[in-house]
Amino acid sequence: MFSVIIYGRNDSHGYNLHKRAAISFNAIAEVMSDPDDEILFVDYNTPDDHPTFPEAIQDTLTEKAKKVLRIFRVRPEQHVHLKARTHLVALEAQSRNVALRRSNPRNRWILYTNTDMLLVPRDEKQSLSDILGEIPDGFYQVPRFELPEMLWEAAFDRKDAVGNIAKLRDWSRRFHLNQVVHNFMPMRYDALGDFQAALREDMFAIHGFDEEMLLGWHCDSNLAARLALYRGSVDTLVDKVFGYHCDHTRVAAANNKGRQTKMNDQDRFIWDVSTPYLPDQAENWGWPEMEIEEIRLDRDTAFERFSAGISAALEPAAEPYRTTNLEWHLYNDLTYDLPHTLPFVCDQVLTYPRNSALMFVGTRPDFLSRFAVAWRAMGFTGPILVPRECEGLPLDTPGVEAGPFNDLLRRTDMFIFEFGVATQGINEPVRTGRILEAIDEKRLKGVERLFRQAAAREEETRPAHRRLSRRFIGVNVIYNRFWPLFTDYISANINPFCGQVLAGNPRIDPTMKGKVLRLRGRYAI
Repeated sequence: MFSVIIYGRNDSHGYNLHKRAAISFNAIAEVMSDPDDEILFVDYNTPDDHPTFPEAIQDTLTEKAKKVLRIFRVRPEQHVHLKARTHLVALEAQSRNVALRRSNPRNRWILYTNTDMLLVPRDEKQSLSDILGEIPDGFYQVPRFELPEMLWEAAFDRKDAVGNIAKLRDWSRRFHLNQVVHNFMPMRYDALGDFQAALREDMFAIHGFDEEMLLGWHCDSNLAARLALYRGSVDTLVDKVFGYHCDHTRVAAANNKGRQTKMNDQDRFIWDVSTPYLPDQAENWGWPEMEIEEIRLDRDTAFERFSAGISAALEPAAEPYRTTNLEWHLYNDLTYDLPHTLPFVCDQVLTYPRNSALMFVGTRPDFLSRFAVAWRAMGFTGPILVPRECEGLPLDTPGVEAGPFNDLLRRTDMFIFEFGVATQGINEPVRTGRILEAIDEKRLKGVERLFRQAAAREEETRPAHRRLSRRFIGVNVIYNRFWPLFTDYISANINPFCGQVLAGNPRIDPTMKGKVLRLRGRYAI
């Protein structure tokens, strides 16, 4: 019957975002009753090493919400072409259009709202699906009623959608919450963007939201102005449904700077609108040719992928724990526990696109063979690229592609550099003062040389389709002699030794530019 379209990203936009969003997702799902109903969430520009926002809060979502929720992930690399034109990190028009393009064509209605709304049918026996199924074609708005923060924050249970809706029916009268605020037409009500129901075919006919609105604010008013022209009127559903907004103004959101807030021009996008159509974007609104990842929380979750990868690559531990040591006299001992370390490496790559091409440069054959198994079991389809300059690695491992380092650099989406001991056995005790053999030193020097080259030449060797810097993952680079090397080149957090892994992007600060230039000259290929 209807597709709800909302957007956001995995950040802390506004106040207590995680709770009000969970309340909203669950409440919207609760008033759906048609098998085709869906909630479309566009996760826009969340960093690649983070899960999407709904994945981060999935433990607070009801099973019904997970079942109807479809997540479309717009990656930073897909946003970067607009970065110079906006101060915003999440764009409303682009997000809503991406979802509209990919919405269920069987649904008659598109409902635009936000991640902090609860929609309450006035007749307890009706669902929102029932309401939208009965009304005639048109364009409908609903007034927004504000919920004081204390009510939703202290008195709502995230997962009790039925109870929260029941509370609103009581509180609306007890606390005098229902105040209708009228606005200038075509904005029938203030804050109209929290409920605008339009026919799906109408949205396609007028070419979606205006993607020139890059400064924030008034996207919903522009849509109202254009749909009012297209339909000839703006109707209301106030007699059938109330909309309640979880107020969150204690803390200003990133796009709210008071009187200094940057906004789209109201004259251009509201008062001077003379046509519902957007001919300049008629063919490309919603990025129809772009591959947008879809994620479902009711199947193939990130944890299931992680678990499948580790289970395929490793047997469960046979002992309650194993030991290591970070005392400084062991600074040059580069042995490490591979079974313990591999899950932390997999954790670093799990949220990246599944078609990513990953370059592995390292010393330990068993690391590559086990990681390759985990990589495939986690659902990755891209290749593991291994330079032929790396000696002693099993290049015939399924999924591994070997080639000259220079050639592979320009195909790589992210890197793993592993600084281990080539001759270490998987069950060998670690950090006991082991002296490196000549072959170990030789292979480590090779890894170091390729690492320096890759980090120093990152900008010039990125694939043509990439505009953002690539991720460098360092294995066994904490509290040993390769710690300074890795952090000289890569901006990484200071991590606990137990994880054995550092990750980040190449440094771009001015103090590194001289080093990079000198190293480019020294290690020119």
